[in-house]
Amino acid sequence: MMSVPDDGRPELRVRLAAETASVPGARRFVTDGLVEWGREHLVDDAALCITEMAANSALHSGSPYMHIRLRDLEPAVRLSVEDDGALVPLPAVAPPPVESQGTTGRGLVIVSVLAKSWGIEERVDGRRIWAELAGDGVEHDVRPPMVEYGEQAMPEPAAVPADWVTVRLPGCPVQLGLQIDQRLDDLVRELQLIDSEDGPNPPRELGELIEQLVTRPAFARHMGRRTALDAAAAGLEYVDIEMTLPREMGAVVRELLAADNLADELGETHQLLTLRSTPEMVSLRTWFTDSIVGQAENDADPVPYDEWVRARAALGDG
Repeated sequence: MMSVPDDGRPELRVRLAAETASVPGARRFVTDGLVEWGREHLVDDAALCITEMAANSALHSGSPYMHIRLRDLEPAVRLSVEDDGALVPLPAVAPPPVESQGTTGRGLVIVSVLAKSWGIEERVDGRRIWAELAGDGVEHDVRPPMVEYGEQAMPEPAAVPADWVTVRLPGCPVQLGLQIDQRLDDLVRELQLIDSEDGPNPPRELGELIEQLVTRPAFARHMGRRTALDAAAAGLEYVDIEMTLPREMGAVVRELLAADNLADELGETHQLLTLRSTPEMVSLRTWFTDSIVGQAENDADPVPYDEWVRARAALGDG
Protein backbone atom coordinates (compact mmCIF):
# COMPACT_ATOMS: atom_id res chain seq x y z
CA MET A 1 0.00 0.00 0.00
CA MET A 2 1.26 3.49 -0.90
CA SER A 3 1.13 6.29 1.66
CA VAL A 4 -0.07 9.83 0.88
CA PRO A 5 1.31 12.27 3.51
CA ASP A 6 -0.39 15.57 4.39
CA ASP A 7 1.21 17.40 1.47
CA GLY A 8 -0.46 14.98 -0.96
CA ARG A 9 2.81 13.58 -2.32
CA PRO A 10 2.74 9.77 -2.74
CA GLU A 11 5.37 8.02 -0.65
CA LEU A 12 6.68 4.49 -0.21
CA ARG A 13 8.65 3.50 2.89
CA VAL A 14 10.10 0.43 4.54
CA ARG A 15 12.27 -0.43 7.55
CA LEU A 16 15.21 -2.78 7.02
CA ALA A 17 18.03 -4.04 9.19
CA ALA A 18 21.05 -1.71 8.86
CA GLU A 19 23.26 -4.44 7.42
CA THR A 20 24.94 -4.84 4.06
CA ALA A 21 22.66 -7.80 3.30
CA SER A 22 19.76 -5.31 3.23
CA VAL A 23 21.25 -3.16 0.46
CA PRO A 24 19.91 -5.30 -2.42
CA GLY A 25 16.47 -5.16 -0.78
CA ALA A 26 16.62 -1.35 -0.59
CA ARG A 27 17.63 -1.20 -4.24
CA ARG A 28 14.83 -3.58 -5.29
CA PHE A 29 12.30 -1.63 -3.21
CA VAL A 30 13.14 1.69 -4.88
CA THR A 31 13.31 0.15 -8.35
CA ASP A 32 9.91 -1.51 -8.01
CA GLY A 33 8.42 1.72 -6.68
CA LEU A 34 9.71 3.77 -9.60
CA VAL A 35 8.47 1.23 -12.14
CA GLU A 36 5.04 1.30 -10.48
CA TRP A 37 5.04 5.11 -10.79
CA GLY A 38 6.08 5.00 -14.45
CA ARG A 39 9.52 6.53 -13.74
CA GLU A 40 11.65 3.91 -15.47
CA HIS A 41 14.01 6.64 -16.75
CA LEU A 42 15.09 7.30 -13.14
CA VAL A 43 15.70 3.67 -12.18
CA ASP A 44 19.41 3.46 -12.97
CA ASP A 45 20.40 6.65 -11.12
CA ALA A 46 18.07 5.93 -8.21
CA ALA A 47 19.41 2.38 -7.87
CA LEU A 48 22.98 3.68 -7.67
CA CYS A 49 22.08 6.39 -5.16
CA ILE A 50 20.04 4.21 -2.82
CA THR A 51 22.73 1.51 -2.99
CA GLU A 52 25.39 3.93 -1.79
CA MET A 53 23.14 5.62 0.78
CA ALA A 54 21.96 2.33 2.27
CA ALA A 55 25.48 0.87 2.25
CA ASN A 56 26.72 3.97 4.04
CA SER A 57 24.12 3.44 6.74
CA ALA A 58 24.87 -0.27 7.01
CA LEU A 59 28.63 0.17 7.22
CA HIS A 60 29.05 3.35 9.24
CA SER A 61 25.97 4.24 11.27
CA GLY A 62 26.12 1.57 13.97
CA SER A 63 22.32 1.68 13.92
CA PRO A 64 20.26 -1.53 14.13
CA TYR A 65 17.74 -0.35 11.52
CA MET A 66 17.44 1.99 8.58
CA HIS A 67 14.31 3.53 7.06
CA ILE A 68 14.11 3.75 3.27
CA ARG A 69 11.74 6.31 1.73
CA LEU A 70 10.78 7.10 -1.85
CA ARG A 71 8.63 10.22 -2.37
CA ASP A 72 7.05 11.39 -5.63
CA LEU A 73 7.86 15.06 -6.28
CA GLU A 74 6.62 15.03 -9.88
CA PRO A 75 8.61 15.24 -12.05
CA ALA A 76 11.44 14.48 -9.59
CA VAL A 77 11.62 11.86 -6.85
CA ARG A 78 13.20 12.05 -3.40
CA LEU A 79 15.15 9.17 -1.86
CA SER A 80 16.10 9.12 1.78
CA VAL A 81 17.76 6.80 4.28
CA GLU A 82 17.27 7.44 8.00
CA ASP A 83 19.08 5.71 10.84
CA ASP A 84 20.01 6.19 14.49
CA GLY A 85 23.72 6.46 13.85
CA ALA A 86 26.26 9.22 14.04
CA LEU A 87 26.64 11.80 11.32
CA VAL A 88 28.96 10.74 8.51
CA PRO A 89 32.11 12.89 8.46
CA LEU A 90 32.54 14.77 5.17
CA PRO A 91 35.87 15.57 3.51
CA ALA A 92 37.33 19.02 4.16
CA VAL A 93 37.92 19.51 0.44
CA ALA A 94 36.30 18.09 -2.63
CA PRO A 95 37.53 14.54 -3.33
CA PRO A 96 39.07 13.47 -6.62
CA PRO A 97 36.74 12.72 -9.53
CA VAL A 98 34.63 9.59 -9.17
CA GLU A 99 36.38 8.02 -12.15
CA SER A 100 39.72 8.10 -10.30
CA GLN A 101 38.45 6.36 -7.17
CA GLY A 102 37.97 2.72 -6.35
CA THR A 103 34.64 1.11 -5.68
CA THR A 104 34.73 1.85 -1.95
CA GLY A 105 34.67 5.17 -0.15
CA ARG A 106 32.95 7.05 -2.93
CA GLY A 107 29.28 6.58 -2.02
CA LEU A 108 28.28 10.16 -1.20
CA VAL A 109 30.32 11.40 -4.14
CA ILE A 110 28.21 9.25 -6.46
CA VAL A 111 25.07 10.67 -4.89
CA SER A 112 26.33 14.23 -5.42
CA VAL A 113 27.04 13.53 -9.10
CA LEU A 114 23.66 11.98 -9.87
CA ALA A 115 21.30 14.00 -7.68
CA LYS A 116 19.58 17.24 -8.62
CA SER A 117 20.05 18.19 -4.98
CA TRP A 118 20.92 16.31 -1.81
CA GLY A 119 21.65 16.83 1.84
CA ILE A 120 22.12 15.46 5.33
CA GLU A 121 19.68 16.30 8.10
CA GLU A 122 21.05 15.91 11.59
CA ARG A 123 19.02 15.19 14.70
CA VAL A 124 19.74 14.43 18.33
CA ASP A 125 19.93 10.67 17.88
CA GLY A 126 20.63 10.08 14.19
CA ARG A 127 20.57 11.45 10.69
CA ARG A 128 18.80 11.37 7.34
CA ILE A 129 20.58 11.41 4.00
CA TRP A 130 18.36 12.45 1.10
CA ALA A 131 18.69 12.98 -2.62
CA GLU A 132 16.32 14.34 -5.25
CA LEU A 133 16.58 12.94 -8.77
CA ALA A 134 15.14 14.43 -11.94
CA GLY A 135 17.22 12.64 -14.56
CA ASP A 136 18.86 15.93 -15.59
CA GLY A 137 22.45 14.71 -15.32
CA VAL A 138 23.49 17.79 -13.34
CA GLU A 139 26.55 17.48 -11.09
CA HIS A 140 26.47 19.30 -7.75
CA ASP A 141 28.87 20.17 -4.95
CA VAL A 142 30.01 17.19 -2.90
CA ARG A 143 29.29 19.04 0.38
CA PRO A 144 25.54 18.97 1.09
CA PRO A 145 23.51 21.39 3.19
CA MET A 146 23.24 20.43 6.85
CA VAL A 147 19.89 20.80 8.58
CA GLU A 148 19.01 20.04 12.18
CA TYR A 149 15.52 18.61 12.48
CA GLY A 150 14.99 17.69 16.09
CA GLU A 151 13.78 14.51 17.69
CA GLN A 152 13.27 11.18 15.98
CA ALA A 153 9.67 10.35 15.08
CA MET A 154 8.11 7.02 15.90
CA PRO A 155 8.56 4.41 13.14
CA GLU A 156 5.76 4.58 10.61
CA PRO A 157 4.06 1.53 9.09
CA ALA A 158 5.54 0.35 5.81
CA ALA A 159 4.06 1.78 2.61
CA VAL A 160 5.18 -0.47 -0.22
CA PRO A 161 4.81 -1.09 -3.96
CA ALA A 162 1.84 -3.19 -5.04
CA ASP A 163 3.91 -6.33 -5.52
CA TRP A 164 5.45 -6.12 -2.03
CA VAL A 165 3.96 -7.22 1.28
CA THR A 166 4.73 -6.82 4.98
CA VAL A 167 4.64 -10.28 6.53
CA ARG A 168 3.90 -10.53 10.25
CA LEU A 169 5.06 -13.44 12.41
CA PRO A 170 3.43 -12.93 15.83
CA GLY A 171 4.61 -14.76 18.92
CA CYS A 172 7.83 -16.17 17.47
CA PRO A 173 9.94 -18.09 20.05
CA VAL A 174 13.12 -16.02 20.18
CA GLN A 175 15.81 -18.56 21.02
CA LEU A 176 14.39 -21.28 18.79
CA GLY A 177 14.23 -18.83 15.88
CA LEU A 178 17.86 -17.86 16.39
CA GLN A 179 18.85 -21.53 16.54
CA ILE A 180 17.19 -22.16 13.18
CA ASP A 181 18.95 -19.16 11.67
CA GLN A 182 22.36 -20.26 13.00
CA ARG A 183 21.83 -23.84 11.85
CA LEU A 184 21.09 -22.63 8.33
CA ASP A 185 24.35 -20.68 8.26
CA ASP A 186 26.26 -23.70 9.59
CA LEU A 187 24.61 -26.02 7.07
CA VAL A 188 25.44 -23.84 4.07
CA ARG A 189 29.04 -23.49 5.24
CA GLU A 190 29.53 -27.23 5.75
CA LEU A 191 27.85 -28.35 2.53
CA GLN A 192 29.94 -25.93 0.49
CA LEU A 193 33.14 -27.34 1.97
CA ILE A 194 32.30 -30.88 0.92
CA ASP A 195 34.24 -31.96 -2.14
CA SER A 196 34.57 -35.26 -3.94
CA GLU A 197 36.87 -36.62 -6.61
CA ASP A 198 34.46 -39.46 -7.38
CA GLY A 199 31.87 -37.51 -9.36
CA PRO A 200 28.79 -35.50 -8.48
CA ASN A 201 28.28 -34.71 -4.86
CA PRO A 202 24.63 -34.13 -3.92
CA PRO A 203 25.38 -32.48 -0.54
CA ARG A 204 27.61 -29.85 -2.17
CA GLU A 205 24.97 -29.16 -4.80
CA LEU A 206 22.38 -28.92 -2.04
CA GLY A 207 24.56 -26.41 -0.22
CA GLU A 208 24.78 -24.23 -3.33
CA LEU A 209 21.00 -24.45 -3.75
CA ILE A 210 20.35 -23.47 -0.14
CA GLU A 211 22.79 -20.55 -0.38
CA GLN A 212 21.02 -19.26 -3.49
CA LEU A 213 17.64 -19.54 -1.80
CA VAL A 214 18.94 -17.84 1.35
CA THR A 215 20.68 -15.05 -0.58
CA ARG A 216 17.65 -13.91 -2.59
CA PRO A 217 15.50 -12.92 0.43
CA ALA A 218 18.55 -12.09 2.60
CA PHE A 219 17.37 -8.59 3.49
CA ALA A 220 14.11 -9.98 4.91
CA ARG A 221 15.90 -12.74 6.78
CA HIS A 222 18.32 -10.26 8.34
CA MET A 223 15.43 -8.08 9.42
CA GLY A 224 13.94 -11.06 11.23
CA ARG A 225 17.30 -11.91 12.78
CA ARG A 226 17.83 -8.33 13.94
CA THR A 227 14.41 -8.28 15.60
CA ALA A 228 15.09 -11.61 17.33
CA LEU A 229 18.53 -10.47 18.54
CA ASP A 230 17.03 -7.30 19.98
CA ALA A 231 14.37 -9.38 21.74
CA ALA A 232 17.01 -11.77 23.12
CA ALA A 233 19.05 -8.84 24.44
CA ALA A 234 15.91 -7.58 26.20
CA GLY A 235 15.33 -11.01 27.77
CA LEU A 236 12.12 -11.72 25.86
CA GLU A 237 10.92 -15.27 25.17
CA TYR A 238 8.64 -14.33 22.28
CA VAL A 239 8.61 -11.49 19.75
CA ASP A 240 6.46 -10.29 16.88
CA ILE A 241 8.54 -10.15 13.70
CA GLU A 242 7.77 -8.06 10.62
CA MET A 243 9.52 -8.54 7.29
CA THR A 244 8.76 -6.59 4.12
CA LEU A 245 9.54 -8.39 0.88
CA PRO A 246 8.39 -8.88 -2.73
CA ARG A 247 5.44 -11.25 -2.97
CA GLU A 248 7.38 -13.53 -5.31
CA MET A 249 9.64 -14.47 -2.41
CA GLY A 250 6.89 -16.74 -1.08
CA ALA A 251 7.90 -19.33 -3.67
CA VAL A 252 11.57 -18.98 -2.67
CA VAL A 253 10.75 -19.60 0.99
CA ARG A 254 8.74 -22.68 0.02
CA GLU A 255 11.74 -24.03 -1.91
CA LEU A 256 14.03 -23.29 1.02
CA LEU A 257 11.85 -25.38 3.36
CA ALA A 258 12.01 -28.31 0.93
CA ALA A 259 15.80 -27.99 0.64
CA ASP A 260 16.21 -27.74 4.42
CA ASN A 261 14.08 -30.85 4.93
CA LEU A 262 16.18 -32.69 2.34
CA ALA A 263 19.34 -31.65 4.16
CA ASP A 264 17.95 -33.27 7.31
CA GLU A 265 17.37 -36.51 5.41
CA LEU A 266 20.90 -36.47 3.99
CA GLY A 267 22.51 -35.52 7.29
CA GLU A 268 22.89 -39.00 8.72
CA THR A 269 23.79 -40.63 5.40
CA HIS A 270 26.67 -38.25 4.74
CA GLN A 271 27.65 -37.88 8.39
CA LEU A 272 27.37 -34.11 8.46
CA LEU A 273 28.67 -32.24 11.47
CA THR A 274 25.59 -30.02 11.40
CA LEU A 275 23.03 -31.80 13.54
CA ARG A 276 19.65 -32.82 12.23
CA SER A 277 16.89 -30.35 13.08
CA THR A 278 14.93 -31.08 16.23
CA PRO A 279 11.14 -31.56 15.89
CA GLU A 280 10.70 -28.10 17.45
CA MET A 281 12.94 -26.54 14.80
CA VAL A 282 11.08 -28.33 12.00
CA SER A 283 7.79 -27.09 13.43
CA LEU A 284 8.92 -23.47 13.69
CA ARG A 285 10.42 -23.28 10.22
CA THR A 286 7.25 -24.85 8.78
CA TRP A 287 5.27 -22.09 10.52
CA PHE A 288 7.66 -19.53 9.03
CA THR A 289 6.98 -20.94 5.57
CA ASP A 290 3.22 -21.25 5.97
CA SER A 291 3.02 -17.70 7.30
CA ILE A 292 5.21 -16.08 4.65
CA VAL A 293 3.69 -17.99 1.74
CA GLY A 294 0.13 -17.48 2.95
CA GLN A 295 0.52 -13.74 3.49
CA ALA A 296 2.65 -13.11 0.40
CA GLU A 297 0.53 -15.10 -2.03
CA ASN A 298 -2.97 -15.02 -0.52
CA ASP A 299 -3.00 -12.05 1.89
CA ALA A 300 -3.76 -14.51 4.70
CA ASP A 301 -4.12 -13.21 8.25
CA PRO A 302 -1.10 -13.65 10.56
CA VAL A 303 -1.43 -16.58 12.96
CA PRO A 304 0.62 -16.62 16.19
CA TYR A 305 2.92 -19.59 16.50
CA ASP A 306 1.20 -21.13 19.53
CA GLU A 307 -2.21 -20.94 17.81
CA TRP A 308 -0.76 -22.50 14.67
CA VAL A 309 0.71 -25.38 16.72
CA ARG A 310 -2.62 -26.03 18.45
CA ALA A 311 -4.49 -26.00 15.15
CA ARG A 312 -2.12 -28.55 13.63
CA ALA A 313 -2.35 -30.75 16.69
CA ALA A 314 -6.14 -30.66 16.49
CA LEU A 315 -5.89 -31.85 12.87
CA GLY A 316 -3.45 -34.60 13.83
CA ASP A 317 -0.63 -32.90 11.89
CA GLY A 318 1.62 -31.93 14.79
